[in-house]
Amino acid sequence: MRTVDPVRVGILIDYVAETATPAALIQSVFAFVARELREQGVLERDVEFVTEAVKGLPEGSFRAVRDAYYRLVDAGCVAAFGPYISENGAPLREDVENLAEVPILTVAGTETMLGEWVFGLPAGSMEEEPIIMAQVAWYDGCRSAGLVYEDSLIGHEYLRSARAACAALGIRVTGEVAVMQVEQEKRAAMAQLAEHKPDAILHVGFGLGLLGINKALAELGWMPRRYTTTAFEMASGNAMWRNEIAGWIGLDQYDERNEVARDFFKRYNAATGSTEVYYLPALWYDVGRMLLTAVATARPLTGRGVKEALERIKMMPAATGAPGTRMRFGKFIRHGWVGSEFLVARRVLDDASAIVMHGTIEGLVPPAG
Repeated sequence: MRTVDPVRVGILIDYVAETATPAALIQSVFAFVARELREQGVLERDVEFVTEAVKGLPEGSFRAVRDAYYRLVDAGCVAAFGPYISENGAPLREDVENLAEVPILTVAGTETMLGEWVFGLPAGSMEEEPIIMAQVAWYDGCRSAGLVYEDSLIGHEYLRSARAACAALGIRVTGEVAVMQVEQEKRAAMAQLAEHKPDAILHVGFGLGLLGINKALAELGWMPRRYTTTAFEMASGNAMWRNEIAGWIGLDQYDERNEVARDFFKRYNAATGSTEVYYLPALWYDVGRMLLTAVATARPLTGRGVKEALERIKMMPAATGAPGTRMRFGKFIRHGWVGSEFLVARRVLDDASAIVMHGTIEGLVPPAG
């Protein structure tokens, strides 16, 4: 009997934490998706996942990410997931586009990364997250805010959007302070914002700039409402991060009301023995289905064939976000989420014991326009 070679798909990990990398979870969920598609008769060939895990920006280098991408190309991958950090994805776009051979699907939030060969299911959005944050803060009764932004590519993208979002709602910005995209002392920055005592603090950035803010505010004896981006998701399953952002309200991609997500976790946890139920496995499930559906339907099975197959995927129900969120691409569509609630607001309880859906003050209506 003739053997059929597996098709190769790349996984490019560009953020390696000191304690662990997400490679094992991504590989597990992608393999689960591949098995289901094989059982359904959608995917005809086995899939071999080729993983490159490197330390990219903000704590490593972009060159490591660029070199990892070319190694995946040389390994014969017809498509790749990653990178997922915007500081790495934005400059990598030029290499991917110039090569015009292997498409990538990213969860990075910057739209500057998207292109003919670069598709996105962003884990947030520099353009949209501040709009949602400002709306939630407004509903919570906040009419003034201090902005904390990380001094980085995405921090400045977020800041521009946060200013516009606050202005659109009539939220007065009382001050702006920059923090480094690495852990540092935050008391001086928080003291600067505290001079005007705004109703809220809005933090925008990758997330490492959150470390130490609660401590600094406690030392100052000032604890206003606090809002952040999808950096909030680092608290999922991580006790250290829950303690760091106890009392914060942030944006998440998991919504327990989503039946697609519930059905996925029931099947995946039964198959793997996992008990975890949070945003990340659901996000990798959505990314894996989009990527492997394109691989399965590519004609021919080349990088260009996968790119064109991604463009044909329409209205796939998503496990990510609120009920009704869907996914699709197109010839001039590279942002894959369909629906206004692919992000939802959640809150870490003040004692850091749990993360819950965030309720807002009833009876408030945002201003027109």
